[in-house]
Amino acid sequence: MIIAAIVAACLGVALIGAAVVLAKDEPPETASSRIPVAEDTYVVREEPDTVFGARDTLVSVSRPDYYAVTYLKFQVAIPSGFRISGMSLQLQADAKPPAGLQVRSVLSSEWNERELAYTNRPGLGQVLGAPQVSAKNLVSFDVGGAVTPSDEPDQLPVAVSFAVTNASDTETLTMFAGEHGDGAPALAVSFIEVGAPDRAPLDGHQGGPKPSGSVSGTPSPGVSGSAAPSASVSPGTSPSTSTGNPPPPSTIPAGRTLCGASFYQENGESYTQALAREDGYFGGLESVRVFYPGAPAAWPGNAGKANRTVIVSFKYNPKEILNGSRDAYLKDWFAKAPRDRDVYWVYYHEPEDNIESGVFTAPDYRAAWKRLAGLADQAGNSKLHATLVLMDWTLMSQSGRKWKDYYPGGDVIDVLGWDVYNWDKNKYTPATDLVGRVAATSKGEGKPWGIAEMGSAKLASDTTGNTRAAWLTAMANETIKNKGLWITYFDIDWTTHDFRLRDSVSQRAWRSFCDA
Repeated sequence: MIIAAIVAACLGVALIGAAVVLAKDEPPETASSRIPVAEDTYVVREEPDTVFGARDTLVSVSRPDYYAVTYLKFQVAIPSGFRISGMSLQLQADAKPPAGLQVRSVLSSEWNERELAYTNRPGLGQVLGAPQVSAKNLVSFDVGGAVTPSDEPDQLPVAVSFAVTNASDTETLTMFAGEHGDGAPALAVSFIEVGAPDRAPLDGHQGGPKPSGSVSGTPSPGVSGSAAPSASVSPGTSPSTSTGNPPPPSTIPAGRTLCGASFYQENGESYTQALAREDGYFGGLESVRVFYPGAPAAWPGNAGKANRTVIVSFKYNPKEILNGSRDAYLKDWFAKAPRDRDVYWVYYHEPEDNIESGVFTAPDYRAAWKRLAGLADQAGNSKLHATLVLMDWTLMSQSGRKWKDYYPGGDVIDVLGWDVYNWDKNKYTPATDLVGRVAATSKGEGKPWGIAEMGSAKLASDTTGNTRAAWLTAMANETIKNKGLWITYFDIDWTTHDFRLRDSVSQRAWRSFCDA
């Protein structure tokens, strides 16, 4: 009884009317609560200044002529001596919900339903979970990753915000709001006493050998550098020798094109601070491009810290792969890769210039790919996707190249990735040319595809940035039309051009793509 009274007091006003259940006689102590929504509303792109917070329904839709996103905020009070161990967001739809629903974190909880409109909406962060729908159209999302232990104050309520998006361009999701009463949004939260062990993590990020050298990669638009030295590891067994059941096939996700970016850390910031800055620019990235100049950093590394779909590349000279000296480290790296998000792993992106200059040969590059794919298959992780990334220049007749010289075959490669840039100093090359070329090549090979790097400096004649903004929108739309998996903007001040989107109209254009 004493324990129950303490927990009820700590939960406070946020839990009025909510049941609290304590486990008895079995350590560790646990508690659970159903928390009603504190604030809820939706915003509409076509009515940018309209506030809908007083409505008793919530709407989410992505039609070309009507785009709406639902925002929800909860006040989660944490009992003293406890921490959050799990959360489930529960919404009542008025009919069978359409496919393509997602719940995403929100970058700020400094909003209220009486003032929130499309023009002042906070940006969206990572995708938190896929829906489960009951026979009575109750929609539940696992949102346990929305609050981390470092976010949890002692006893004080934590404001947690979510956005519900709907990728359907024909079907509207309508849900009951807090004003409706019955069926109002709720958050089911479980607590466990501080110091109790967590369940085993989904992705098994537990130590492992660490590579030498820098863990921050160096990309190169259109040019590849030589392989950086990396830690030596004893050769393992050949990946061509397999035992037990065959690995599950790579399952390529279907659905909307993900927006993303690659970026540098600036002004002494950490990787997570840089990621938060980019999320702020663009309303929340759905995918991130990560470069390792040599060996991939042990998980989590920057690729794992992104906590969302990642296109991650690493570099070894092919001979290091073929002699087996990297087998043990890479086998461990593949085994510890996340299993709760898609990892598009890339071996030596843009190898064309290196091969042309004699750093290594095309046959060795293709053979190294086959060996690496064998190592990845041994992990039995359907979220790992072998992704070949080449320059779009290689597809142009002027390059004198044949892209299949670098292609180890459809049995090795799951996804084709392309680095696409506007190099014209006088105009923005039409998206139909840039995207059309890589899309047609990928479709001709029967492979899913994406744009791993895309960028253009702002032309001197484009003083307002409006023309580049229109080009960005056209590039995104053309990629969506051709069913690209992702398109990541090269938001970096490179040695040859400053590709960063720092003018407000360009940022707004990319943010509109990320929000859609």
